[in-house]
Amino acid sequence: MKTALVLGGGGTVGLAYHAGVLRALELEAGFTPDDADVIIGTSAGSVIGAYLRTGMTTEDMWLLALGQHPIHGSLGRSADHDPELFAPTFHGPVDVARHLVGSGYVLARAISPFPLKVPAFLKAFFPGGLFTMAEGERRFTEELPAEWPEKDLWLTTVDIVSGRRVVLGRHGAPRVDLPRAVLASAAIPGLYQPVQVGRHSLVDGGVHSTSNLDLGVQAGADRIIAVVPLAFDTATPPGPLGQIVRRIPARMLSAEVALAHRKDIEVLMFRPSAAEIGVHGFNLMRPSGLEKIAESAYEATKQALKTERFVDAFAA
Repeated sequence: MKTALVLGGGGTVGLAYHAGVLRALELEAGFTPDDADVIIGTSAGSVIGAYLRTGMTTEDMWLLALGQHPIHGSLGRSADHDPELFAPTFHGPVDVARHLVGSGYVLARAISPFPLKVPAFLKAFFPGGLFTMAEGERRFTEELPAEWPEKDLWLTTVDIVSGRRVVLGRHGAPRVDLPRAVLASAAIPGLYQPVQVGRHSLVDGGVHSTSNLDLGVQAGADRIIAVVPLAFDTATPPGPLGQIVRRIPARMLSAEVALAHRKDIEVLMFRPSAAEIGVHGFNLMRPSGLEKIAESAYEATKQALKTERFVDAFAA
């Protein structure tokens, strides 16, 4: 049986949610990320997938979420560096205006399906992105190898020039080292600078879909295990506001799951409940309180794994 592990986006909150779910999957169901034939990562899921494919364990991720890792510190900060999630790219009011125009263009291009070419001098004068991922770039470069892992790892991005999804790590994708690929997959358009890879200007793959579960179908999987922090558990949905905020990710996920079912592919999903979403809050890039998110994800996953459907799925 070929298994695809799909890890969705969700900022630092998503990182902590993944840590809790994946730790529970290993301890309570005996499934480790390395058991997956292909890992498909989007944004925060790309970060998690890259680290897990290159030597980290679910225990490492769990300790990071709790802020107790002896070497790497926590998800919000490393052992010897304060977090710098938002290092500004601008200096002074005129520079702010230029970056706002450029960032608006990047965001518009990211969500538009139609290609649009802009002269190089205009892109240079109106640079896209208000911030750099200085801390992320530093950590990825220091902690991840340049070489891609032997087992399949697909990281999703969107090219703002063509408007198309670009899946780094898949056969035929542009060649790029692993840290830069992770950086590209997490480059939130309009907020962070696009990452140039050859002729491609790449941003967060969550623009296309916060889960990109359909890639599991393309990978030829018989079973897809999906961790989707930005959707919600339809059995215990949040209130009206929570559903509005998560409506687009939830609808995208529903369409992708329907596609998988039409191909007779088993889909096992882990999405936050209303109670968990209350713990998550609305700031997806929060640097604190991540241990509570991980702990609530672990407990919810533990309970889900006791149900007949999940027991049968992981016993097979």
